[in-house]
Amino acid sequence: MKRPARKPMTLDEIDALEDATDQRYELWHGEPVAMTGGTLRHNLIALGLSRAIYPRLQPGCRVVVADVKLRLGEALDSNATYPDVMVVCDPLPGSYQTRPVLLAEVLSDSSTRRDRVDKHAAYTALESLAAYLILSQQEVLVDVYARAKGWRRVRCEGQEGEIRIAALGLSLTLREVYADVLADLGD
Repeated sequence: MKRPARKPMTLDEIDALEDATDQRYELWHGEPVAMTGGTLRHNLIALGLSRAIYPRLQPGCRVVVADVKLRLGEALDSNATYPDVMVVCDPLPGSYQTRPVLLAEVLSDSSTRRDRVDKHAAYTALESLAAYLILSQQEVLVDVYARAKGWRRVRCEGQEGEIRIAALGLSLTLREVYADVLADLGD
């Protein structure tokens, strides 16, 4: 006998679940996705990126790391994620942001498909977004997808590699971004 289909969760229900369980969840097509703790390397790469971006931000822009939710649409049943790094230039009060100009995800074994396929499609559909970055934990490598380049991938690798996002006036070396993990990566 088939189990009845579960009703998709809403953003309000995800918020209530987080409050009740003290656990973070992304909402993906009505399903809660538990966010597990990242590795130290994952965290250091995300912090390295945010540290490199911060002094170069335009006035009024903010960089946030991991604990701020991104709402992907206006409906109550919209998807919601916790990007590893997000830059917003018109930050909203409250627990959700909706108009990021830059999003970044650090890959992990459990998130690679969602980050490269599902989130890529959802993020690049956001009108406000100028760039989406996908950072490797296994090597000094970043895939940059920029609206100005038609969302085509530009691969940056090695310590001398450079992330350039003209729309935001950003130019970052991978040495800066990966500074805290270069020894671990043998680079």
